[in-house]
Amino acid sequence: MNLPLLIFLFVLFIAVIISYSLKGVDFVAISLFCMFLGATITGLQLGLGIEEFILDVEWEAILIIFSMSIITKIAQDSNVLEYVAVKLFKISRGDRRIFLYLLCTITTLLAAVISDVVVVLILAPVVVRLCHFLKIRAGTYLLGMTICINIGSIITPFSSGENIIISTAFRLDTLYFIQYYWIFSFLLLFLTIFLIDRFLLSKEPDIEEQTKKFVLELVNADVMIKNKKMFYFNSFAIIVTIVFFMILPILYLTAIIAALILVIVNRSYTKKPMGELLKDIEWEIIFFFISLYVIIGSLLRAGFTEIFTSIPFELFDPILIAFFILILVSLISGFVANTPTALIFIPIIQTLITNFNFPSAPLFFAFIIAINIGGNLIPQGAAADLMTLKVAQDSGVENLGYKRLLKTGAVFAIIHIVSAMGYLFIIILFT
Repeated sequence: MNLPLLIFLFVLFIAVIISYSLKGVDFVAISLFCMFLGATITGLQLGLGIEEFILDVEWEAILIIFSMSIITKIAQDSNVLEYVAVKLFKISRGDRRIFLYLLCTITTLLAAVISDVVVVLILAPVVVRLCHFLKIRAGTYLLGMTICINIGSIITPFSSGENIIISTAFRLDTLYFIQYYWIFSFLLLFLTIFLIDRFLLSKEPDIEEQTKKFVLELVNADVMIKNKKMFYFNSFAIIVTIVFFMILPILYLTAIIAALILVIVNRSYTKKPMGELLKDIEWEIIFFFISLYVIIGSLLRAGFTEIFTSIPFELFDPILIAFFILILVSLISGFVANTPTALIFIPIIQTLITNFNFPSAPLFFAFIIAINIGGNLIPQGAAADLMTLKVAQDSGVENLGYKRLLKTGAVFAIIHIVSAMGYLFIIILFT
């Protein structure tokens, strides 16, 4: 273990996390600077070349993130999500309870395949406008959306950057998520919607029948379709892509092929070549992830893993370790960005499984669940929460401010963590 190098790299890692958390700071430039500085010092200390650090990056995960950004952009340009939101309202026939259940369910499912921030960015304004026409307050519906979005993130291995990173590191495919997470996810979803309905929505005033009938006649989901041919093709293509994600083990190859097919087919409609679409890619996040991969790789070379191999984990009960990780990672995710948290805990989980023969299923469950649901502890812990709050403030929504989001989000985060502890116990019994 090279202790001075290890301390130096930890300082760089913390600097990257702080830069990502602060507003008005160029976190990409700081991340890249810390990456090059850390890699240079590590390379000089240990006699390593640049090719070693290039191999530290999980390029499969980067390709999935890149491809999903393209697919999300095409879905966004096709007005697929706006159409879904309005169609849900039409299906509910204006019944606020049915609309809440449908909205939270579809939001959860969309968050399982599309960036949670994009889901909020597109659906939230539509919900606000519908509520404005109905002369009701939109806060409770927006609150339900943002709380349920984090549940959607645990349904698939490609739902979020941190899920992609974790599933790539441990070779977890969609079938693994179906086996271990779907039952818990949907039980948690319906428990959450029930509680929102029972304790929040029930206190809201009813929609006037005359207003309801007027809006149902006024709203037409088909108006949002600019080109029916491309709308239906893109919708079908995205559904097929999701199906292939479920049946094919090579996620990155499925993602990149699907993205390129969508780009080629949509070229005649959007008039956007690949070069134009590349401008819409979230390059900041991609370079941020690459920087973290290199810094974590340098930490591992400096002896980060040795810290944990020296701890006598064999003296601890594996059950207690799994519960400890669930609680600890949930708390950290509430205050620190999820991606750095995931990357720093991956070698810890690997050490517990490889060196101490701890059962993998409980550890993976505790890790993945905690990373995704811990963000609701405070609004700053999840980008989707902050985006929902911004949409509410910009739209003048009366009953959703920081205080209500903080209070309600924290209560549901605790409910979700306690529920996860109960389900974790069941997994431990059957593994």
